[in-house]
Amino acid sequence: MASNNNYKLMAIMLVLLVGFLSVNVSEAASELVKRVCEQSNDNGYCLAAFGSDPRSDSLGLHGLGILSIQMNIIAAQDALDKFPDLRKNVTDEVGQRRLAVCQSDFETALKKFNEAFSTADKKAYSEAKNLVSDGGNSVFDCRSVYKWGDPVADPPVSADIQKITNNIVRVINTVLDMLVGK
Repeated sequence: MASNNNYKLMAIMLVLLVGFLSVNVSEAASELVKRVCEQSNDNGYCLAAFGSDPRSDSLGLHGLGILSIQMNIIAAQDALDKFPDLRKNVTDEVGQRRLAVCQSDFETALKKFNEAFSTADKKAYSEAKNLVSDGGNSVFDCRSVYKWGDPVADPPVSADIQKITNNIVRVINTVLDMLVGK
C-alpha cells in the first residue's frame, strides 16, 4: 500500500513539475516575442500579429522567423484571391491592364515569400531577408502601376499592400536581423 501511495505522490509531483516548467517556458517565449516586437517599427502590430497565432509563445527565434514569413505568404495569397472579383468589376482597358500587372506583382511576391520560407527553414537568413525584400518590392510595384499615367488612383488592394510592405515585412526583417546577429 505504501508503494502505491509513493507512485501517486510521484505522479502528482511530476504533473506539478511539468506544469511549472511549461509556465516558465511560455513566459520565456512571451518575452522573446516582446523583445522582437520592441525592435520592430510597429510594436503594436507585431504583438497583435504574433498574439493571433497560439504557436508564437512556444517558438524560438527561428520559429518566429518562419512564422512571420508564413504570415506574409498568407497575406499575399489572400490579396491574390481578390483579383478574380476585382476584374469582374473593372470594365475599362486601363483598369484591366493595371489589375493584370498588379496581380502579376503579387504572384511574383508570393513566389519570393515561398522561396524565403524554404531558405529561412534552412537557416540561410541573409538570403531569406533578400527574398522577403524582393517580394515586398514586388507588392509595392502594384501601387506604382496606379500612379503612372492617368487616371492616377489607389490600387483596390491598397490595404493588402500596406499590411505586407509596412507591417509584416518589417517584422520579418526584425526577426531575420536578430537571427543573423545584426
